[in-house]
Amino acid sequence: MTTYPPKPAAKLFAGLLCLFTCAALILQSWISVGWTMRDGMGLADSLWRLTGYFTILTNSLIAISMGLIATSPKGPKIFPNHALAALTFYITTMGVIYHLLLSGGRNLSGLNLIGDLGVHYVVPALTLLWWALFADKDEVKFGHAVIWLAWPLLYTSAALLRGRFEDWYPYFFLDVGKYGLGQIGLNVLGLGLGFLVMGLLFVILAKGLKRLQSRPL
Repeated sequence: MTTYPPKPAAKLFAGLLCLFTCAALILQSWISVGWTMRDGMGLADSLWRLTGYFTILTNSLIAISMGLIATSPKGPKIFPNHALAALTFYITTMGVIYHLLLSGGRNLSGLNLIGDLGVHYVVPALTLLWWALFADKDEVKFGHAVIWLAWPLLYTSAALLRGRFEDWYPYFFLDVGKYGLGQIGLNVLGLGLGFLVMGLLFVILAKGLKRLQSRPL
C-alpha cells in the first residue's frame, strides 16, 4: 500500500513555496523593469515585456498552483497527478535550459544575483523537492512526455508571433531577425527534442519514486 506524508505538511510546504516564488518573481521583475526603463522604455511597456519570458510565466504558474494547493481543502488533490508532474517538469526543465544556454558569461552580484538564483534555480529545486515528497506519482505515463510539449510549443509560437509584430524576441535562439527562419526552425526543433528527452527522463523518475514510495516501511 502506498503511503505519503500527511496533507498538512504538503500544504504548508506549498504555501511557503508560493510565498518564496512570489518574492523571487517580484524581485526579478523589479530588476528587469529597472533595466528596460534605464534603456528608455516606459513602465507599461517594461511590464508588458516581462510577460514575454518563459521564466516569468512558468514561475507564475508555480506560484498560483502552490497557492491553490495551500489554500484548498483538497490540498494536492486539487490537481490531477499528471498535471502536478507537468508543472514540476516545466519549471525544472526551464532551470536546466537556462543553465545550459543562457547563464554563461553573466557576472551578477547583489540583488541581481539573488533574483536570478531565485527564479532560475531555487524555485525549480524546491518545486522538484515538493513534488518528490508529496505528489502522488500515479497516472504519470510515457505518453505524457509528448502531451507536455504543448506548453513550450504554445509559448514558442506566441513568442515568435509577438516578435514578428514587436521586433523583439526574449531569447537569442528565437531571434528571427538575427538568424532567419531556417535557423530558428532548427533551434525550435532542437528545443522540442530536448523537452521530449527531458520529459521521458522525468517520467522514469516518477516511476522510480512511485516504486520507492510503495515499499513498506
